[in-house]
Amino acid sequence: MKRRRIIQVGVGGMGLGWTDRIAESRRWAAAAYVDVNPKNLAVAAERHGIPKDCCFLDVHAALKAVEADALLDVTPQQFRKEVCLAAFKQGLHVMSEKPLADTLENAKTIVKTAEKAGRVYMVGQNYRFQPVMQTVKRFIEKGRLGQLGYVGVSFHKGPHFGGYREEMAYPLVLDMSIHHFDLMRCLLGADVVAVQGVSSSTAWNWNKGDAVVMAQLEMNNGVTVNYFGSWVSTGWETEWNADWRIEGSKGVLLLDRNELFFSQNPEERRPVPLVRMPRTHQAYLLEDFRTALDTGREPETSGRNNLNSLATTHAVVRAVQEKRRVAVRELIK
Repeated sequence: MKRRRIIQVGVGGMGLGWTDRIAESRRWAAAAYVDVNPKNLAVAAERHGIPKDCCFLDVHAALKAVEADALLDVTPQQFRKEVCLAAFKQGLHVMSEKPLADTLENAKTIVKTAEKAGRVYMVGQNYRFQPVMQTVKRFIEKGRLGQLGYVGVSFHKGPHFGGYREEMAYPLVLDMSIHHFDLMRCLLGADVVAVQGVSSSTAWNWNKGDAVVMAQLEMNNGVTVNYFGSWVSTGWETEWNADWRIEGSKGVLLLDRNELFFSQNPEERRPVPLVRMPRTHQAYLLEDFRTALDTGREPETSGRNNLNSLATTHAVVRAVQEKRRVAVRELIK
């Protein structure tokens, strides 16, 4: 199968990992690298043998000079709109890192522009595509939990990223929690319709904004999710997926430090074997992106579909600020 050519914008940090996944893929080939940091470009280019004339400091220059089928945007969210719209203008399909955009208005503009241009736009919600989460999803879909009742999610991490994340007003909610909110939609097969929440800081918070949040999320299938998240943990941490308790009429499904258990009585929890996946995370996303281009099928994490996940993060912020229950439809009319 002929490889499709993709321009990657942002090759430092997480972007370097994406260059590895593209290099490993049998369905994609790197057409060019773009990064504002020359050192990032040099490292990525040497790592994968990309010639200097295929390395650019500016996305517009790359789009004019290089022929490609698609663009991968791994830039910070505040640059998403400019990068994506430039790619659509050149007729390219786009996959971007999460979140979809820095604001809902910019997100809606990206999605509408992609639709008008007839281009695929996909968001890299990689947390969906790992064995433990796919096992949870299938467990629920098969009815093994019976009628779903409620969900509890607990997340505790204390990363010192530096840079723009630590300058954000709500760094946990707007940068990380979207993974968990998107997982709720994926696992429960439902959208978020309304939220309530409070946030707080701590004496040792190294972020500019509040980095602890407690939120209640109402799903359109009647399930309520209680979410507790901390970006400033000082001790025993959860895994990045968070710990989950999903309660149903036939038992409870427990995700504890990435190990999955099913319990039907107070004294016992039985391990649940995980499904096997030949590709996970970014490798899965690249495969799904290519399939969408070849078949015309809308990706599971298309921009249109992902609007509810992004709107949920902004709805939580509004609920915190205005101290009220916020309907998600208020934000994505």
